[in-house]
Amino acid sequence: MNINIPLKDLDLSTQNVRKTPPTAAEQAELAASIFAHGLLENLIVRPGENGRYEVLAGGRRLMALQSLARDGEIGTDHPVACLVHDGDGHEISLAENIVRLSMHALDQFEAFAALADQGLSVSEIAVRFGNTETLVRQRLRLGRVAPEIREAYRADDINLDTLMAFAVTEDHGRQLAVWSEISGGYVHAHHVRRLLTDEKIAANSKFVRFVGIDAYEAAGGTMTRDLFAEGDGATYLDDRALVMRLVQEKLAAAGQELQTAEGWKWSQAAPDMPYEAAQECQNVYPQNIDPTPEQEAELAKIQSGLELYEAMDNEDGLSLEDEEAVATLEEKYQGLENKLKAYAPEDLAKSGCMISVGHDGKLAVRRGLVLPEDQQAEDDTTTAAPATYSAKLQEDLGNFRLEIAQAHLAQDFDCAFDVMLFTIAHATLQVGYLCGKPLDISVQTTLPYNWSERFGTTGAELPPEIDISWLEQLPVPGFKALSAMPMEEKQRLFAYCTALTMQGRLGGIGGNDLHEIIGRRLNIDTAEHWRPTAETFFKRVTKSRALEIASDVLGEKWAKTHKDEKKAVLADTLEANFNGNRTPGVTPEQGAVAVRWLPEGMVYPVNHDQPIAEVATVENDLPEAFCLPAAE
Repeated sequence: MNINIPLKDLDLSTQNVRKTPPTAAEQAELAASIFAHGLLENLIVRPGENGRYEVLAGGRRLMALQSLARDGEIGTDHPVACLVHDGDGHEISLAENIVRLSMHALDQFEAFAALADQGLSVSEIAVRFGNTETLVRQRLRLGRVAPEIREAYRADDINLDTLMAFAVTEDHGRQLAVWSEISGGYVHAHHVRRLLTDEKIAANSKFVRFVGIDAYEAAGGTMTRDLFAEGDGATYLDDRALVMRLVQEKLAAAGQELQTAEGWKWSQAAPDMPYEAAQECQNVYPQNIDPTPEQEAELAKIQSGLELYEAMDNEDGLSLEDEEAVATLEEKYQGLENKLKAYAPEDLAKSGCMISVGHDGKLAVRRGLVLPEDQQAEDDTTTAAPATYSAKLQEDLGNFRLEIAQAHLAQDFDCAFDVMLFTIAHATLQVGYLCGKPLDISVQTTLPYNWSERFGTTGAELPPEIDISWLEQLPVPGFKALSAMPMEEKQRLFAYCTALTMQGRLGGIGGNDLHEIIGRRLNIDTAEHWRPTAETFFKRVTKSRALEIASDVLGEKWAKTHKDEKKAVLADTLEANFNGNRTPGVTPEQGAVAVRWLPEGMVYPVNHDQPIAEVATVENDLPEAFCLPAAE
């Protein structure tokens, strides 16, 4: 029989089969629905002790009613409609849960859309059903997809992800056009979303970031939001053509401004960098210039700040905040140094810049490009293509000629060697101006730009006995002069230029590193050429790390004796021991270990049992450009 029982007299039966508790969100949703619509389904109960009733089925509804009572929305004596059942409690609870058939998700989406059509707002629906407004908007959008596509979802011809992909737009015409195109085969959500947005552009596109959404909206552009995605990728700008027009206009203005401000002969703007066109150009490079008094003062100020932090580091070390401040100062210093370079007037007069949108959505500029028609004329060995030939014929003839030349060059080591040396010498030493690069290769020195300033070495300066005067000549006579050099001298120059392009890092960082094999083949003994000093190592690690190294190499007793020293004093003492000048307390054996010790990753692998090649002997007097200053 059906009776109304006061809420305070109802208890959850231990025979209720639903043991897994609902989530807080699920309970909030149910409570909101009961508060808005009342209890739509009776609880199933049986009499208990002392006039109370046990709830066999409807435990979630009971908890929702109890939460409403705690919140003061209903009273504890609120009448609850119940069906009293005298059957087996466990069986009744099981039957009530198993035979229940949940409504299809699409029925729910369409029901929400019907409520909205009746005049309920998103917020009203959210309150009545205990949902977030975002969830309600999503269900409304799904319930309003074109009917043909909704029915395909109901029939399991497409999945929920695909239905959500169709909901990226509310235009039924666009939805049905895409459905007509793809419905005969496998339908994938990603494919649907791409087809529906091919005329749009995502808000996280580099082009949108470049022009800005405000500028797009000011130009009359509209946007669509994908309710089922997050972040900038959930918003699409509907008019791709408008975005690209704004990009081109902004690039053109930036190019003209840059051309005028910096004095280039020309500027070219394109949304993406035209790399093929840039490859056809020759390059000119900026030269070092003297700083203005203001720049010199700023550099000195930054340098003073860095020295102050260095003194603090020598005393007690630096905190994390101090290290961040040092990094900021170093970045400022480098930025100022980068400004102390300028292009020569004669280079500006013949070169220009290409401007595009970078991957980060910011302006990307390639400066110092010399167009083919502006490149320096060669001697009478240059042959112009006949103007009467079509462009395609000229291209084909050029390819035939190239194939023949490649076959001959592959048979002539001396010529191939000279051409390669000519190309990489110009690229790495950056002396003179190269017009018409003979080989399609790109190399550059790997030495840091401020190497000589940091360590007092001469950077990429060549040993004086190597003649490179030919680099300053025009390419054709320069190549002839190089070809006439003795092979031994060319080989030395080739090895030197190759060394300048070598990539390297500490060992042990990655597996199967060819750099390590090269070092083994060269039989490099790093300890013979470099020793850790106070300036190059010990002052640049924490004091605790320096003491760990001292304990491992010089012994725990020595480390404990020196642990209270200032960092700078400790660094100087360690430099002495690790460079062969033993201090008191260091045994000869410990001293022998110290003079061979190197930081992790500095040692090259050695395999005397299975040498991979005949090893050349390298004496200690390496070329100055590759040596750090010796410890004093």
